[in-house]
Amino acid sequence: MRFIHLADAHLADNSTFSDDLGSFIRKNTWQSFENIFATNKDVDFALIAGDLFERSYFSSKDFARLFAIFEEFGKDIYYVTGNHDYFDSYNKIFLNQKPNNLHIFTSEKLSMFENERVRIYGLSYTDRIYAGDFPYDISLDRDYYNILLAHGDISDSPTNYLDLDKDKLSQVGFDYVGLGHIHKARSYKNIHYPSSIEPRSFADTENFGYILYDNGKLSHINSNLMEFKTFDLSYDDFADENALIEYVNQNLSDKKNILRLKIRSRDSINSKNIQNQLRADFSFVEIDQSLDMENLSSLYPNTLLSKFEESLRDKDDEISKLALKLGCDAILRSKK
Repeated sequence: MRFIHLADAHLADNSTFSDDLGSFIRKNTWQSFENIFATNKDVDFALIAGDLFERSYFSSKDFARLFAIFEEFGKDIYYVTGNHDYFDSYNKIFLNQKPNNLHIFTSEKLSMFENERVRIYGLSYTDRIYAGDFPYDISLDRDYYNILLAHGDISDSPTNYLDLDKDKLSQVGFDYVGLGHIHKARSYKNIHYPSSIEPRSFADTENFGYILYDNGKLSHINSNLMEFKTFDLSYDDFADENALIEYVNQNLSDKKNILRLKIRSRDSINSKNIQNQLRADFSFVEIDQSLDMENLSSLYPNTLLSKFEESLRDKDDEISKLALKLGCDAILRSKK
């Protein structure tokens, strides 16, 4: 038996970036999604664990494109909704036109589809939150390979997104638990999160893609097309601008790079010149010409400034950091 498990595609997401970059992210997310299904036509079925699309921005044209991908895939697809694509009268109109190989769990109550010797259990969101409890007392038929598909949180603190207890869930006896929601690849015994299919911000620094189950063997397939990269560099570490540019370009991946580059320097640097030579699809270059407190105080040894900096040097809390910044600024202003 072979199947794929993906989640959190967020097709047609409304990006917080500029229109150009937002359009770039949406285009590549769609392409990434298409690639997953186009390259896995030899599996027996697919699992989608919620947040397939952004319901507020998903149009009838988007539904037509989605259904064409599923029809081309040809194999059975089992889909639960999450907090971004929850099932109600709005998307029911479109999902009623779905292809025959797409099987949707439309209720918050646990239900089941059967595929030969496999049973797929699932439950969906019908609102942005899921406040109900999971029915851990379910009885499973061991003559089947039992799969649970859900979009929820395995967390020590309560959330509004289907709280799941990993220990209780493991004891139910599912052979495979396919979850979505956290956008990270994580596993707990037989419980698996595949990550989102693509990164969506500079906070997304892990691997992205989907899980391939192949006769008992699990593989996380890093299929993402995009990568967000952040560099925080000191210009003093490089011979010149060209050396810095070469370093950054050599450390970019072979994927489509969205780059944030911060350069700390006391010298004047042409940020546009650097940006034009970076091997990134989109880049944000920030030049920070402010000296850190250690360098500032070294310019004025045995002064009020150096003594003030020394008094707070080993304190790491936010209040001390703010006091250091404001105090040094006030002392420097008084010297003018």
